[in-house]
Amino acid sequence: MVEAPEQIGALVFVANPDYPYPFDVPKAPRFWMEEQTGALAAAVETYLRGEALTTAHRALLQLYLRQYLERTILPSDANRSLLLSQVEKVRTTHDIERFAEELAEWGVEPF
Repeated sequence: MVEAPEQIGALVFVANPDYPYPFDVPKAPRFWMEEQTGALAAAVETYLRGEALTTAHRALLQLYLRQYLERTILPSDANRSLLLSQVEKVRTTHDIERFAEELAEWGVEPF
């Protein structure tokens, strides 16, 4: 069965059937490479190159991280609310890098 596209804010995601989310959850987190407008890919690539983020890039990355954290499986001792509150605080490439490292400690790999 082909999934319908899902719009989250300005982003449009289409699931890749070759790489399904491996856990049974009500709504799987959307991976950045599934986004169809190209705007999120541009923001992620800017981040991965270590370049300065525009306001638009930052907003898209925050939107992406928020939906990912809302939907992903976390260990029972992880504080999802605290992690979600930190999303709004990321401003720079370095902030996102530090946040991604913190998420990796919880087994979450959004990039």
